[in-house]
This record gives sequence, structure tokens and C-alpha cells, in this order.
Amino acid sequence: MIITQSTISELKDRVLKGGEITFEEALGLLEIQDSELLDILRNAAHEITLAFNSNKAGLCSLINAKSYLCGEDCGFCAQSVRFETSVARYELLEPEIIIGAAKKAERQGAQNFCLVTSGGALSDDEFNRILVIVKQLKKETKLGIDGSLGFLTPERVVQLKEAGLRRFNSNLQSSREFYPEIVSTHSYDKRIETLEYLREEGLEMCSGGILGMGESREDRVKMAFELKRFSPECLPINVLNPRPGTPLEHAPKIENNEILKTIAVYRFILPKSNIKLAGGREISLGSEQNKALQGGANGLIVGGYLTTAANPVHEDLELLRRTGYEV
Repeated sequence: MIITQSTISELKDRVLKGGEITFEEALGLLEIQDSELLDILRNAAHEITLAFNSNKAGLCSLINAKSYLCGEDCGFCAQSVRFETSVARYELLEPEIIIGAAKKAERQGAQNFCLVTSGGALSDDEFNRILVIVKQLKKETKLGIDGSLGFLTPERVVQLKEAGLRRFNSNLQSSREFYPEIVSTHSYDKRIETLEYLREEGLEMCSGGILGMGESREDRVKMAFELKRFSPECLPINVLNPRPGTPLEHAPKIENNEILKTIAVYRFILPKSNIKLAGGREISLGSEQNKALQGGANGLIVGGYLTTAANPVHEDLELLRRTGYEV
């Protein structure tokens, strides 16, 4: 389809009135090449953001609570034991370390704190230790406590919710069709299963993906429409930061305009989600992170990622202020 300024305005108005754009329309928006039209697209996405969300940015910090002990073969991940990487390897951290990190994140301005463990399903002992830590964090901080703890069962979802977990992260990463290109040790349906458990039991959902793994524009739109039926509260957008030793170590860099277009189009598809810029944003977007925050995104992961560093938190807070967000 041919996209014009009028087309973007019509699609924006439809979304603002509670309507939806189609797969074909979303793909058409991603085909935009004209820089002026891209600016119009980003402005429209920002208008949708502010219409369905407050101007207070969502800030989340995380901790790599169990590192480099994953038997899966996700081609982007430096924590798979199948790849030779320089990532530190350790078992589940002691509660005092995790709680100390959470309190530091809270002092720096984070609203939410996510416990992340490498690997598939946790052992019973590990899971029970996580439940104790979640309860302690609820008592000792005012943070929303989130988790990214591998594969779940419905019973474990209930236990996490009862312990006080607010939200659970399980990223789809890409489309169903592209997924086998980056992972062979579990299926896309296994990912979907976890999301279904979260919705059935009423636990908030964080699910997004990674841009720049070699996927097509169509793959990016397919992932967004897969997520649309779950209406995730949070949609984290990572951009591949190729890690030495992984199969995607030499993946070519995705262009900034491609990232910015994708984020804007995701806002049209998922108007109410907190679209959060996550891993790789500093390396990929650099000084253009503000364009993403004024073009569909309305949140940040702050303080560092699982295996890579991030901007100093005070710089991220200043970035948000400059782009019009309350922090």
C-alpha cells in the first residue's frame, strides 16, 4: 500500500478512537523510506502514547540473579553454556545481594525491579528461594517486583502471584516463522504457553523481542500481532548487541531508521503497552534514543543489563526529562 501523510493521520485517528490497524497497514508503515514521512509517523506514535499512557516514563532495573547456566541455544544469548563467552558463571545469588541491588535501584529512581535467572525451569529449591526473596523485597522496598525465571507451570504462576510478584517477563523474541533460525532447543509454542498461563492466572505480562537478528520487517510485525492478543502491560524492545562467542556475533547492524520505524509501528499496534527501550539501545541508537522516546517508546531499562553495561542512571533520567517525560 502507498503511505501518505493523510494515511498516517487516518490510521492514528482510528487508533485514538479505539480502533485497530491491520497487518497489511502496519507492514505498509514499516516500508516508509521518506524522512519527512518518518517524522510524521513518529509524531503520530507519540500522540497515541500520550493519549493512552501518562507522561511518566516506566523505569525498570534488573539483576542477573543466576548467570551463564542455561542449556538452551538461543543464538543471541551470551549465557548459553553451549557457547564460549566471557560471561561470569554463578548459581542463584544470596538474598542479601539481590535485596541490596534492589534498594540501590530504588534510590536511583527505578520503579520496578526484575529478578532474572538464566536457564529453563528453576529447580524446586531455587524456585522456593525466589519466593522468599520476592516476599522480602515486598516488605523492604516500595518497588514493583518482577521476574524472568524461565519456563513456568500454572501452579508456579499462582505461587509467584501470591508471593507478591507484580509482572513476569517472557519474550517472544521474534515471529513464529523466524524463531527456529535462532533457537532449536525449545519451540515457539513453549513461549506462547507461558504467556497463556500468565493471562489465565491474572499475573501482569512483560513480553517483547529483539530487533536486528536477521529477521524481516514482516517478522517484526508478526511478533507484534502475536503479542496483541495478550495485550502485554510491558513491551520491551531490545536491539541486538552482538556478543562475542555467540552465533550472532557477526550479525550486521540494523539501521537506526529501521529501529525507529518499528517502535512507532508497535505503538499503533499496541497503543496501551509500556514500550520500553531495553538492551542494546545505547549501542544502536546512541544520540537518537530521544527520537524513540518521542516516537512510541515510553520507558527504559536502567542501571545495566544481564551481561552488558548501560548509561549511568542520571543520564537516562536527564534524557527522559529532555524528551518531556516526568521522572
